[in-house]
Amino acid sequence: MCDSLQDLYAKCLPSDYGYPLRVPEPSSTLPSSYKKDGLQIGDVGYVNGDGAFNPLFNISFDSNHALNKRLGDPLTFDPVELKDYDVDVNHNAIPLDRSITSPDITQPRTQLRRADHYEFTPSSAKGAILILPDGATSYNLSAQANERFRKLAMEEAFDWYRLAQETCGDNIRNGSLYLLTGFYKAQCWSLASFNHATVTQDRHISVAPRKVGSTAAGRNCHCTFGLDYREGPAPGQYGSVNQTVFVRGFKIAVRDDVLGYLSQKSDVLPVPAGPPREDPRGFVWCLMRLFCKRNTPKRRRRANGVADVDRVPQLSQPFHPSDIITQYLLDKDPNALVAVTHDSEWITLIEMGKLMPEELTQKDRLEEALSEHYLLDARPKNSSVCLQGKSTKASNLQEVLPTSETSWYNKPFNNDFQVVITSTYP
Repeated sequence: MCDSLQDLYAKCLPSDYGYPLRVPEPSSTLPSSYKKDGLQIGDVGYVNGDGAFNPLFNISFDSNHALNKRLGDPLTFDPVELKDYDVDVNHNAIPLDRSITSPDITQPRTQLRRADHYEFTPSSAKGAILILPDGATSYNLSAQANERFRKLAMEEAFDWYRLAQETCGDNIRNGSLYLLTGFYKAQCWSLASFNHATVTQDRHISVAPRKVGSTAAGRNCHCTFGLDYREGPAPGQYGSVNQTVFVRGFKIAVRDDVLGYLSQKSDVLPVPAGPPREDPRGFVWCLMRLFCKRNTPKRRRRANGVADVDRVPQLSQPFHPSDIITQYLLDKDPNALVAVTHDSEWITLIEMGKLMPEELTQKDRLEEALSEHYLLDARPKNSSVCLQGKSTKASNLQEVLPTSETSWYNKPFNNDFQVVITSTYP
């Protein structure tokens, strides 16, 4: 299957800022009060194939907020209250006149002045470019608030997926739900990606404003080969810092068969072989299988060995490094029903030099780096699993062991990993 435009852009653009969005502008279908500021911390949604983040609801808004009211029924959890000190804001996180490019793209130092002309020379057949004439502002959740978001995502994962699927249908695939904890926002931007620049071509890209000295949208892009070019915001909308060029947050995945999701790895569902056996996942797993929305007679017949073949529609979701990690967590911990991972976990590996940006697409290399620098944090109370940095293991043990609320255990896991089990007593 060919990469979507968002796949290409996300794989080629360096991602140490976060996950890049090919469509930074707020959707025209969102409430007008929401569009003014764009995406918000606490948004739960998904990235579509075009590269737009579609928010479904926000966990920090009450049910009467314009965004949450679109769902009809009230949310089943209390909103997470955020104070001003819970969010760190850096207005110069990405400086003025900054361009971010794939490693194989060079930029001659011929800029005459801020936001004038941008020249690029690619040396490979594919790549991506992001131009931020006015720079970008970053918003990031504090560590304490981050953990509150993680805990809620683990507790509410099943309900959120049911709600998302009822609202969006087949647009929601297992692993697609995204809880935002930060982002980079800009006033204006230009971006491009390409995948078929031939070696024989004189490869050159030039981007310049249509009006001299203009920093708003309205630029001409000249190139010697075909590419996907976008710019924003739309005419008349320049001025608000509501264009989200990078996002950070928690990606959430559940066991495919818990909610009846069809596996993305094959177009034929396997029929269990042999007699029924005791389910190793225990009572919670059995309850979820019994009461999940898609516990249909056909699935019960298939579980008993009756051959029913379902064809899976050829749907896909855009590439995201965290999707590899959530699947990795579920593979490592067979007792977990929910896996939650934060973008900071793979971004940290890049910042430490343990992983190159281009290696994010290499499943084996990413899993190797994870096993070297993280522990598995299993949380039986929520039947969930996440990652914990090995460097923070000792300090966490010292902080938690003296209390009666939590206990931690370490043991070898699958010979190449360690697991930390967190349990809460009444």
